[in-house]
Amino acid sequence: MEKYAERFRTDFPRLLIFVLLVAYAFPVFAKPVSWNYLWSLRFKQSQETLFTETDNSFYVEIEGVTPDSIQLAVNSLPHNVSFVSSKKETVMIKSGNGQNEKYSAGTRITIWMKFLKTGFYKISPIDLVINGSFYQIPFNPVEVFENPKFINPQVSVSFNNLNISSKGKTAEAYEGQHIVFTVNVKYANSVKNVSWNIPEDSVFKKLREFNSSDEDFFSTEFKPIAVFDWQPLKSGNWNLPEIFVTAVSYNGTINDIKCPPISFKVHEKKSVVNEPKQESPFAYAFIESSSYDKNVSRPEAKNYDILNLIELHKKERHSIPFFNSAFKERRQIELSVGLSPSGVEPSVVFFTIMFCAVFILLAVSVLLFIFKRKKTCAIFVSMFVTFAVFLSIYGYHLFTSRGIYAGGTMSPIPEKTAPTGVTIQAGSVVSIIRTAGGWMYIRHNDTYGWVSAENVYIIK
Repeated sequence: MEKYAERFRTDFPRLLIFVLLVAYAFPVFAKPVSWNYLWSLRFKQSQETLFTETDNSFYVEIEGVTPDSIQLAVNSLPHNVSFVSSKKETVMIKSGNGQNEKYSAGTRITIWMKFLKTGFYKISPIDLVINGSFYQIPFNPVEVFENPKFINPQVSVSFNNLNISSKGKTAEAYEGQHIVFTVNVKYANSVKNVSWNIPEDSVFKKLREFNSSDEDFFSTEFKPIAVFDWQPLKSGNWNLPEIFVTAVSYNGTINDIKCPPISFKVHEKKSVVNEPKQESPFAYAFIESSSYDKNVSRPEAKNYDILNLIELHKKERHSIPFFNSAFKERRQIELSVGLSPSGVEPSVVFFTIMFCAVFILLAVSVLLFIFKRKKTCAIFVSMFVTFAVFLSIYGYHLFTSRGIYAGGTMSPIPEKTAPTGVTIQAGSVVSIIRTAGGWMYIRHNDTYGWVSAENVYIIK
């Protein structure tokens, strides 16, 4: 009897520990997950953009549960949406920030779905059974875009000096008129070549070509690739010159695309001459001077001139001063349209070099001070102070927000109904003091006023 009692006292603690471990590990005895916590969860997109005809994944992370304690079921899906597969895996889930940051074990559920068409979709919640309890985790509404792998590049034409739609009816112009238009492309990784056929009795030239070989050139919106100037010299029925674009699609195929045809009705250019009446030899004394005599015309910056000025300002800003041709090209354009000189654009590269020089001078000055080289240290300290002051002034001009104004008048208050103020020539460089809604308070020379933010192109 004593032998059984002794054995019971020895084995009982071991048996108790074994039962507790099994109870802790077995899902039936696990602590149920909070309903409020699960209700706050949503399935998230694994990728930023969802595309058609490919597997798109969604995931959710649940703390305090193991993958084998979860069973999931996918409910009925919207039309054109199909379920592909799912996956459950153990992960460490981060919670909190800073000193309160901690990690806890949990489960990540990943679901793959395929969409056949573009549009907005509302997916039904996913049913989950966790430790024997039923839950549902919903999705946020999602938007699906066309898969660029199956899209060919597209080309459009926009007119800079005419209110003409590329899909509109026959446009009207007069002989000798300059018709400036921009060729745009979308769904293209890059553009290899742009060519054209020039109609007889017309003048045609390329004003500008944009860089279309960048890695991030692909866009779902139209991007400009070239600007042209066409001048029909005879009246009659015309078609816009044929423009051919060789573009590389997202999947690597090369496509030859022709711009959409646009018809023009070109009228004769009528010249109006004011002649005096023949009845009186003194008629010239009573003829009112023409509007041309009253308002002396001056050159104005066109849209393509403004685009060129913006790009040249940016190029000058991100290159070493006096070692690039952007400044000379910009000055030629400014002089051709009658703009006053705007000075040299502050250089980001030069500012970086000066900052490194100031840092080196500071480091050398500290070392000389430590090794008690007083005279040499004084020289380097003087150089450091001089460079630092220059860097501060240069940095102030560099980081002052500036832009190119498209032309118009400044208003004393930011309202469309406000009385007009001083007129600023298109292409002028202005300083941006502050912004409010869709308005900017700018300074041009010694003049201040409000203008629409749409008419200011910021120099970055």
